[in-house]
Amino acid sequence: MNLHEECLLKYLLNPTGLVQTLEILKLNNLIIEQELACKTGKHSNIKMRYTPTKI
Repeated sequence: MNLHEECLLKYLLNPTGLVQTLEILKLNNLIIEQELACKTGKHSNIKMRYTPTKI
């Protein structure tokens, strides 16, 4: 199970924890963004956007 699946499961089990779940996803996306910049050698403004969808 990946992080996004785990966050979805946490949200489904505890909908009031949505803010915490979104913060985890934002941090994860930031880490992925930084890893991508290091691997490609591009340190420009690479932005990954997370847009929550309504369930």
